[in-house]
Formats: sequence, C-alpha cells, structure tokens
Amino acid sequence: MPTSVLPATYELTNLPSPLVVENASKEQFEKELQGIARPIVFRGLFAKHTVLNSMASPAQAADFLQSKLLDKHAKMALTRIPFSEKSRMFYDEQVKAMNFGVANLAAQQCFTRMTDASRDADYAVQCVPVEQYMPALLPLLDNPLVSEDVKRFIWFGNKVVVAPHFDESDNLAVVLSGKRRFTLFPPTQTKHLYIGPLEFTPAGQPISMVNILNPDLNQHPHYKTAYEHALSVELEAGDAIYIPTPWWHHVQSLSDFNVLVNYWWNPSPLATAKPLSAILHAMQAFKHLPPAQRNDFKALLDYYVFDDAERAAEHLPEHAKGLLGDLSPAHKQGLEQWIRSLL
Repeated sequence: MPTSVLPATYELTNLPSPLVVENASKEQFEKELQGIARPIVFRGLFAKHTVLNSMASPAQAADFLQSKLLDKHAKMALTRIPFSEKSRMFYDEQVKAMNFGVANLAAQQCFTRMTDASRDADYAVQCVPVEQYMPALLPLLDNPLVSEDVKRFIWFGNKVVVAPHFDESDNLAVVLSGKRRFTLFPPTQTKHLYIGPLEFTPAGQPISMVNILNPDLNQHPHYKTAYEHALSVELEAGDAIYIPTPWWHHVQSLSDFNVLVNYWWNPSPLATAKPLSAILHAMQAFKHLPPAQRNDFKALLDYYVFDDAERAAEHLPEHAKGLLGDLSPAHKQGLEQWIRSLL
C-alpha cells in the first residue's frame, strides 16, 4: 500500500469511541464498570469543578497553576521537543538516543518556556506529584470516582505526542485545560504494535515503534490488525477517561497549552506486584527453555495465575490454603517478604 494514502486510511478520527458513561457513581464504577476491564469515557466528570473556571484559556491555565506552586524555584523536569519532530516524543533514527531533551529548571522558568510566543520547540512537564509541588491545588481535584488517598499527578505543556504504552496501574485521567486525543489498543494487539526496547525507553515503559499518526505499513505491516481493534476519543476540559492496565494508549495533546490530572492505583493488594518486573523475571526464567518445557511451565502458570484463582485451592481445607486463599494482612506481609528474598 503506498505510503501516500496511509494517513487518510488510518485516520484516528475514523475509529470507534470507548464506552461513554455519564453521571456514574463511585459504587457503580467500582462494582460494575471496572470489572469489564475496558477503557471508559466519563463526559463532564469535572464539569461542576470550579477549577475549570480558573483555566478557561491557555493564559489563565498557566497563570493559575503558577499561583498554586508551593515554591516557584523548585526544580521540575522540562521536556523539550524540537519543532522538527512534530511534537512526537520518540527515539532518534538509529534508536540510540531520544529525539527530545530533558533539563531540570525552576518551575517558573518551565512556565516561561511553555508560554513564550516565540518559543523554538514544544515543552512539557510530566507526572508532577500535586501533593509535593502544588498542595493548594489538592482540594480542587477531588474525584468522585476514586478514593481520597489515591495520589494526584499533573501534566502540562504544549502540543506533545506520546507513543502507545501501557501503565502498570489502573489510570483515571481528567483533562483540565485544552484538548487531548486518546487512542487505545487492547493488550491482545501487543504482537501487532511492534514494541520497542524494554530497557531503553522514553519514560520507563516500553512503547510501540509505530507512528500511528502516519503509519508505515511497509515497515510495520501488522499494524493494520491493531488499527482494526483500536478505540479513539477526543476529550475536552472536564472529560475523563479510565484506562485499565495493561491497555496500550497513545496520547496526543491538541492545544497550544494543555493541563491534565491523573489518578493511578494498583488493583493488586501487594506493593511488590509490578507486572513489568514479573514479565522480565518470567523471560529470564522461561524464555530460553526448550519449547516442550516452556509449554509445561505455561500449564503451571495457567493453573496458579490465569485460570480460576479459587480452583487451585478448592481441594484444601481452609486453614491449609495459605497464599492460595484470601490474603490476610499477615499473608500479604509474608508474601511480600518471600518475593523480595527470591529476587
């Protein structure tokens, strides 16, 4: 297929939207919606939050966030993406370095770079702990769908394109200013997304090597299948999206200045439950075994992990189920210590 027709053929606006829900309660979210393990859009989730009124325009948003800084001289990691890269955070052509730079600058300087009308690049500050840098903002970010103890992180900057990646925790993201497009791929499409290096990544998580804004099917022919299973939606200020782990998601900031807050929480009760770490350990343990043995260990993983969780212990008396039963605080602590000792 000629490259010239790809942008029109694989236009993200032609994709179906995730499920859209309005006026969901916390109980409905926790008991019904999270269980389907699919992305969900909550239109107008923050529509009544006064914080939106304070960020009605890009200039207002930047000024408002600066007014909430605990310390204007506190250092923040400022990402700089040259205009030649068309806002896309990615690798260089040889996949030996990144196509963007990061510098630790005073918070006030970060805002100056972002709002400069004659700026020479796109700038962004990502994943800032609100509690640490803007604690005065916390009361304005109460989320009706998540617990108060879930940490808040704020993201702001110019037009930035983030390649498809997955989070190790469930994620609820709310647009506070500007517009963003989220394009999502189910985990079953991982093999069609051409995942990049595991240990050398733009921000810690492996990413898809496909430029989904202009895919090259000569280089990535199986992306066609991933696209056929993808979802995409444009969010405005006040809208939110729930992204369950480990769905792949591509994020495109569409406005000159954008603000987003997100809430991450781990669905596992164990602090050591880091899925990517488990995958890496599984690769080390199983990948180089003979095919027959890999298949045998797959049967064990299915039994203990991926099949019916209760079946593995249903033949044992309650007192003997141990780690196979309901995890009491003591069992959780014991399992945490055991895992750490094994690693």
